[in-house]
Amino acid sequence: MTKSRVFFILASSFLFGVFTASFFLSVVGGSLLLILTAVAVAIFILNPKNQTAIVISAAVLFFTLGLWRTENSINNAKYNLANDRIGPAEFQAVVIREPETGEKVQKVVVEDGKKGKILLNADIFPKYEYGDRLQVSCILAEPKNFDEKFDYRMYLAKDKIYRLCSRPQITGLGKSKGGKIYSAILAVKNKFEASLSAVFPDPEGAYLKGLLLGGSNRMTGEFSDAFSRTGTTHTVAVSGYNVTIVAAFLMEAGILMGLWRQQVFSFALLGIIFFVLATGSPASAVRAGIMGSLVIWAMKEGRLANSQNAILAAAGVMLAFNPLLLRYDAGFQLSFLATLGIVYLSPAFEKYFEKAGKISLIKESLFLSIAAQIFVLPVILNSFENLSVISPLANLLILPAIPYIMLGGFAAGIAGFVFAPLGKIIGFLPYILLKFELFIVQWLANIPWASLEIKNFGWKQIAAYYTILSGFLFWYYGKNRIKIKPADEK
Repeated sequence: MTKSRVFFILASSFLFGVFTASFFLSVVGGSLLLILTAVAVAIFILNPKNQTAIVISAAVLFFTLGLWRTENSINNAKYNLANDRIGPAEFQAVVIREPETGEKVQKVVVEDGKKGKILLNADIFPKYEYGDRLQVSCILAEPKNFDEKFDYRMYLAKDKIYRLCSRPQITGLGKSKGGKIYSAILAVKNKFEASLSAVFPDPEGAYLKGLLLGGSNRMTGEFSDAFSRTGTTHTVAVSGYNVTIVAAFLMEAGILMGLWRQQVFSFALLGIIFFVLATGSPASAVRAGIMGSLVIWAMKEGRLANSQNAILAAAGVMLAFNPLLLRYDAGFQLSFLATLGIVYLSPAFEKYFEKAGKISLIKESLFLSIAAQIFVLPVILNSFENLSVISPLANLLILPAIPYIMLGGFAAGIAGFVFAPLGKIIGFLPYILLKFELFIVQWLANIPWASLEIKNFGWKQIAAYYTILSGFLFWYYGKNRIKIKPADEK
């Protein structure tokens, strides 16, 4: 048994343990953990020289570790949510992440040495920034669930936020001394965003910022709804798809520049890192960057098994640090599943269509998007209860232009730093493309049957969907005699 296959078994066992404890916690307890540990030890003692028995023993232990780590995190979160830190409070705290600005409220996450992380639902103005020191007076409250399908309490708890306060009285106390590097990154990002605003008017500018920096919160509610109805919101979300599009474009550019194969992949990896930093390094971008980088590295090594193990490694490390991500973070679910789709399903599309000629960057981008969306569809139906019927046509029409919009928009934003009129000249073509994209999205969104409301798409339907999808992939790879050989197997 190769090292790569052993890694696959152990990583899968840990992830399955996290999954089991996340969704079936009632069957997990101290007694079960002890029994599983005893079984693993017994298998090893009875077969100390049998390699298969040793791997099985280790797999049971990794599964048990996943159960224990997840159960411990859930119990700890529930304990902190139930503590008595509520009521009037005054404290000094530091803004520990870039605030999220909505239409009516500014969500500011602060941290106090004694009270931990707290979510402030503050007024839109004045604006707060990462690293600001604040004097806060408010009434601390326990988060409440307002929708039985969405556990808002645990959604916050996954980030160790157990208290929130609305309409706080806030006084600025200057900047904290820590986090200077991240503050500098955000400062560059904000200046770049300001440059884009000077070059591109809204709503085209808001859409471009979403493409380059991630997030749909810059767009109006009308446009956000249109993107949702047409199934194109993924274009303005920092996900594995965005990162892969950036990497695919950079690899194509590297080839045109005459770089060698190894240099092309290194160029793409550096581009991913820069892209994540440019977005301000939110958790979603970091997750997508890790998965995208590992998959690019695995592709460089030339074996599908490397991509497979790279995804498991990325997911395993993230869940080892925070197992609550698996159930309570839709961003993690979507990034993980989208990356699986890109690795396993997009090659099937490429193999089928490559008979018609060379696959261009446009076709590759389209294949990546379709593969990712097929894999994430059940989660979207379960979480958002919306099926975009028009999505395939919408993506077919707008995706081909996105890489060029991103490249042209980025170049115009950089030029705008130096001389705003120069940025407008360079940005003329991407502006026309942006205008066309928004017109297409709005036009398709206004079709009455563009999207359908899907109710009660639960775990049985999700399980059936992925069973059928897995069956197709096994059939496809078997029919085409494609073997997923481990990297260390000659």
